[in-house]
Amino acid sequence: MKFLSIPLAASLLLLGAGPAMAQAPAAAASDSHSSHHAAAPAASEQPAAELSEGEITRWDPRTLRVTLKHGEIKNLEMPPMTMVFRVQDAGVVGDLKPGDKVRFRAEKASGTYQVTRIEKAP
Repeated sequence: MKFLSIPLAASLLLLGAGPAMAQAPAAAASDSHSSHHAAAPAASEQPAAELSEGEITRWDPRTLRVTLKHGEIKNLEMPPMTMVFRVQDAGVVGDLKPGDKVRFRAEKASGTYQVTRIEKAP
């Protein structure tokens, strides 16, 4: 009888400590893993280097299309050229007009190239 009670007591002891022991290594592993990664910057923290340079050659607020003669657009891996971009609304372009030198951010969304941010170059 003593022979059976020792393994039974040991089993109960291990079962009682089991979940706590199983959680401790998992928590430690997730803490150490997350400590190796820096927090991702928020979209509003994009550096000015993310903006491309160009010149507005045409702006049509009716069709929400702006034509830009631009330099390299690094985030799109696009060489310098002149092309038409869409904008979500006329407020994106604001009071900018053809001939204005600008800095802008372009993205590819739904198969079209869109200007998501544009400002007059200093």
